[in-house]
Amino acid sequence: MIRRSGSMICRSLIPALFLTAALGVLGGQSRLGAQSRDEDAPARGDTGAAEKYAAWALEAINRDQWSLAEEALDRAADYADVSSDLSYLLALTRSHLGRPSGTVLEALRRGLEAARWNRYKPGDARLLEAETLIGIRSYAEALRSLDQAGESVRAISLRLLALRGLSDTRSFNVTMAEALNRYPRSPEPVRILFNYAAGRIPGAEERELITTCLRRLPQLIGADRELAYLAVPFIRDTEEARRLMAAYRAGGSTNPEAIPSALNLGLIDDEKAVTELFQEPLLDKDLLETVWGLLRGAAGRSRFSNLLSQFSGAITEDIDRDGRSECRTLYTDGSPIAYSYDADQDGLPELGVFFSVGLPVRADLSAYAEPGFPGEQRRLQPESFPRISLEWEQYPAVLQAELEGVRYIPRPNEFFFTPLQFRELLGSTLLYPERELVSRISRRTLVSFALVIERQGREIPGSIERIEMNSGVPHRAREYLGERLVSETEFLLGQPLVQRIDLDLDGRLETVRRFRRPELPPEDPLAYSVELASSESDWDGDGIYEYGESYMGNQEIRAWDMDKDGIKEYTETGLRN
Repeated sequence: MIRRSGSMICRSLIPALFLTAALGVLGGQSRLGAQSRDEDAPARGDTGAAEKYAAWALEAINRDQWSLAEEALDRAADYADVSSDLSYLLALTRSHLGRPSGTVLEALRRGLEAARWNRYKPGDARLLEAETLIGIRSYAEALRSLDQAGESVRAISLRLLALRGLSDTRSFNVTMAEALNRYPRSPEPVRILFNYAAGRIPGAEERELITTCLRRLPQLIGADRELAYLAVPFIRDTEEARRLMAAYRAGGSTNPEAIPSALNLGLIDDEKAVTELFQEPLLDKDLLETVWGLLRGAAGRSRFSNLLSQFSGAITEDIDRDGRSECRTLYTDGSPIAYSYDADQDGLPELGVFFSVGLPVRADLSAYAEPGFPGEQRRLQPESFPRISLEWEQYPAVLQAELEGVRYIPRPNEFFFTPLQFRELLGSTLLYPERELVSRISRRTLVSFALVIERQGREIPGSIERIEMNSGVPHRAREYLGERLVSETEFLLGQPLVQRIDLDLDGRLETVRRFRRPELPPEDPLAYSVELASSESDWDGDGIYEYGESYMGNQEIRAWDMDKDGIKEYTETGLRN
């Protein structure tokens, strides 16, 4: 916008006040001893201060106060360059608290780059890095991290998980044999083998490995009693399997995943199985289907359906059976209240749907990636990936959507977005959402369906611009400051033609601007050219434009109508600001 020296709009800059939240004394309840006195705030880069923060965080972790540990470690960010321990502990707490995987990896990379270890070693960071990478299915990258992690039962177990994810059966079997030979009393590789073999038909090499594990089972169960029900599918002697499961159930609390084996072996009846199953607030869809398929009588199935119809809790779905659920649906009294789908398992769902009275009313989803958006940035800085907030008028008809502060309002009943279909689950009235294959929206999609687009005004601070669209291109744009119209722009073929604007905010659109048309239209309809050709103003409202400006390259021609006869008799030429 060309600024006039005689009629400038006074624009006040309102400074943003950033409040820095300080953690107080954690006191006797947490016994962290985090003091805020000046004498306990050493200079930045002080290794002694870094060690003090690490000690505070460890004490919180030992008391299972992970959130407090995270707060203390966030405070210690200034010391990360002198203590890799702080970065490792921050990554550990973020992982435990289920923070996005990118934030865990970022903290680990920072610790490895600093290379200032005291309590921990680089190998510890590599192990957590590999575990996190396996969680987001970056299996080859996880194996590279494990190459630098040293040798341990955890390292070889993570290697097995990565090889399983890569479907490298031969390497998996070789590594499993090595794990069983080097760590014969560790239950972790055995659990991985049982889970891996349960979902497939074992080959000759796997059967031999399973036989070795079954032979060692009496000793291994002492370290991991859940190996009992995991081993049952591989035990041919039914009586032996029954004795093993009975001993497991007699040992105390049991995993709901063990219910199918107990039911199939006759240790519990239908009613007992259903009762135990629905005592859990978190149920896996595959487990529900398995138990349903094993129920023998109509009474058991009826009870199952009734309890499922009234279920309150979460139902999860592990689509690729890697031990991490991609889908989660929350229910209250059998009615869905929220759904999430995390395709890459990074802790940031690609799709979240929220319900009211059992109907979808709002969604939060990742926008379809625009060309050139760097994948590594998306993983390590997930908050930089644009997200769409969408509201339905009546599912699936979209009422409005917002992306990066811009609101898109379509015509009624013209833009339909159906990320989920619903079906009644296992004989109940409970509606289970099933995701459609295409469930992302691009910015271009929003533009193409928009009747009106609202965004921050470009002319007057605090104003809102409403762009009226016609077939995906701008037709008219108006800016409002509160309820007051301060600018109106007419378009021709998607490009601004003429604008009337209230520069002095007196309620009149006293200035008229005309624009040059570009040689080629922009790829983005909202990134239209606003190159001025001329501007003239009627400051006193008498209908005569007593001042005007025209522009050619970097030159500006200013003209005045001194006697208000409609002819500008005085001109000046200068360079544009």
